[in-house]
Amino acid sequence: MGDNHESSSVAMRVAETMHAYGVRFAFGIPGNDVLELIRACEAVGIRFVLAKSEPSAGFMADAVAQLTGNPAACIFALGPGLANGVTGVAGALMERTPVIILGGEMASDRRGLYTHQVFDHIAVMQPVTKWASELNPARAAQQTAKALDIAMTEPRGPVYLNCPADASRAEAAEAAPCAPSVQAVGPCGGEAISQARSSLASAKQPLALIGLGALRPGVAEPLEAFLEAWRIPFLTTFKAKGVVSERHPLALGALGLSPIVDDKTLELVGKADHLALIGFDAIELRDAWLGAWSEEISCLTLDWAARTERVFPAGLQLLGDLRANLLALCEKSAPAATWPEMDLAGFRQAVAGIVAPHDPEDGVSPAALFAAIDTAISDDLILTVDVGAHRILACHALHCVTPNQLLQSNGLCSMGYAIPAAAAAALASPGKRAVAILGDGCALMSLGELAVIAEYELPVTVVILNDASLALIELKQSKMQVETGAVRFKSPNFAELASGFGIDGIRAATNGEFRSAFERSLAAKGPVLIEAVCDRREYWEQM
Repeated sequence: MGDNHESSSVAMRVAETMHAYGVRFAFGIPGNDVLELIRACEAVGIRFVLAKSEPSAGFMADAVAQLTGNPAACIFALGPGLANGVTGVAGALMERTPVIILGGEMASDRRGLYTHQVFDHIAVMQPVTKWASELNPARAAQQTAKALDIAMTEPRGPVYLNCPADASRAEAAEAAPCAPSVQAVGPCGGEAISQARSSLASAKQPLALIGLGALRPGVAEPLEAFLEAWRIPFLTTFKAKGVVSERHPLALGALGLSPIVDDKTLELVGKADHLALIGFDAIELRDAWLGAWSEEISCLTLDWAARTERVFPAGLQLLGDLRANLLALCEKSAPAATWPEMDLAGFRQAVAGIVAPHDPEDGVSPAALFAAIDTAISDDLILTVDVGAHRILACHALHCVTPNQLLQSNGLCSMGYAIPAAAAAALASPGKRAVAILGDGCALMSLGELAVIAEYELPVTVVILNDASLALIELKQSKMQVETGAVRFKSPNFAELASGFGIDGIRAATNGEFRSAFERSLAAKGPVLIEAVCDRREYWEQM
């Protein structure tokens, strides 16, 4: 294909429009039907990263979108490529992440007759996206802009365009890409702000619960000002960790998954006389939070769009520009909250006791492992964590200091997230080191992405907690008093596997060995994998 034709193809208009919206990365695995789309992306400055599985491509796009605040793209080949990618797309939907998926499709002249690898792509994608449509080659730029407008509208999420191969290669009818629409979201009016301020002023023991809606760019500073103005102690969901530093004197930690910690958390919630729900999305919470407080407690919800789940009472809702509304609530002097210090200190001590490090005779203590990582947390570190007992512990033992410092799948809770997300984080954040933390079961689902880390020589530390078990499910079987089954397996030597990828592999069998290995990894320029042979028994005390 000549340069002139390429510059005026439908694929180029799609890619140019995505670039105008801030898309800088696309992830996927090519097939014949998407080669034109990949070439167009690279031509306009969108970097295509060859993932080793389609779910990983989705996790990578999710991580980039979270870190940059801009949409990211996935490109999936028709049939099995798209089918494999559904997990990553569903993750973006439940993590409220703006991702545009371009799916390959057979050429139009074969449709309705040819059956090899054929199923209804749009029907498959509709339940896991905000919008899914066939690409209109006559208005490809306009339609791509529509898709991205939908992806970026709150609540954010993935969108899908089904792209027949001949449509992507066709001559574009439009002369230029479409520019992003301007979405000016204003603050609430004075009466609503006055009502909210009066409600806060009457509270003696207010408590803030902060969720992923607070992770939007520009929210962290006014949020911290709001909390300090009213002296409100706060808890965050797992994804919102670090939106205000967890080393802040008002920080109380994270909530949402550990039954043992949540018992303490819900006790504290029960003592509050006012709840400020800030970007607090129920999609992150387990079912213990259904009706977690009564309609009688005073609630103030600050968010970008209305909360309609009815999982818990939302009270007065201030909707719109979260940044502006938080600042408006700080404009006048506010009375200080009067929480008994013993209540807050007692809560912190109780949680610290639950997640305290152990010193086992054999193996590494997971809590001690996270304590070692916690001491190294700074602005220059990005952490990713996978799903399982280790994640629940990590979110209570690690103290994040910046927004989006601990990336994870919390809405969908999909295994296999941490390694691809860490690779994407290192690509999108030059100068920072990424640390992927995962269990051995998750590692076996995502080892292929070590090839991406090695290929790009990314500054990534991969920490695998090897306990030869799906520990969280084994724990649940124990709590249910049912026979243990289908959770034990023989794990490989991950440190030796790392060397096969060209990655420095270290095996740690004691707390001291892990600390030494982790410090060594932080000083390295390239990737390092640490396999920690863990004692899983302490999880039974923590969750």
